[in-house]
Amino acid sequence: MSCPLVLVSWDGRSEALSMIHLDVPAQFEWLIFDFSGQSSSGPAQLRGQAVYLLSMATECKGEIYQALAIHLAAQDLEPEYVALIDDDIILSVSDINRALHIGRSTGLDVFSPTLSHDSVYTHRWSLSQGRSLLREVDWVEVMMPFYRGRLFRSGQTYFSGNVSSWGIDKYLIPTLQQIGQATRTALLDSVVASHRRPVTSGLKRYRNGHTAADESTRMKSVCQALLTQQRPDLLGSDWYRRIFVQRHARTRWQQLIYGLGRPVRRWLDAST
Repeated sequence: MSCPLVLVSWDGRSEALSMIHLDVPAQFEWLIFDFSGQSSSGPAQLRGQAVYLLSMATECKGEIYQALAIHLAAQDLEPEYVALIDDDIILSVSDINRALHIGRSTGLDVFSPTLSHDSVYTHRWSLSQGRSLLREVDWVEVMMPFYRGRLFRSGQTYFSGNVSSWGIDKYLIPTLQQIGQATRTALLDSVVASHRRPVTSGLKRYRNGHTAADESTRMKSVCQALLTQQRPDLLGSDWYRRIFVQRHARTRWQQLIYGLGRPVRRWLDAST
């Protein structure tokens, strides 16, 4: 096991690590992933930081998962934790250090900072609740997850072919956690980041001919088959129903009610 590894995505053109506040020394190793594929891979200096630069042209984050898993296997590396942070996440080095410290101190296997309330978000439960150190959940999104190194490496075979990353967070990682007995998962309400760009991966059809929704459905089937083979005792359990049956997105009716409630919330916020 080696030092934690933090991957931050980069478009290869703008300033690298532009969203990361370099306020303190990093207590981890940097890996900058140039998803344009225009850079040369290898050790580099970016914004005064000693980094490893990994460069590959990709369509979406699922291919970053694949490339990182292959890199770790080729180098025979098993970091204590592996983080994959999108290039539109505002965060500081001290935030990352603190997240790693909390994860290590509380024995977490998968965790993520929470989002500020002015962030672009998909799931409201990913917003900071600000009342506790952490909040145990069943899964975390792919925008800035931290995984135990051996858990991440166990996913290499299953990452293959998934371009969008849809289904990796909700289905694959929780399934591998159950199989590998590394089940402690949490959102860190005490570490808050901001997500700045709209999510667009669900609107695309990738060069493999599939949409993100197609890939999520396929990953769900793969994980159900994996559980049937290796953990049949979980089929029908409360955990299984929460992961594979329960909805994690609002229906159109729920979206309408939520939209109607916004003016009321704004009035309450302005009057208190």
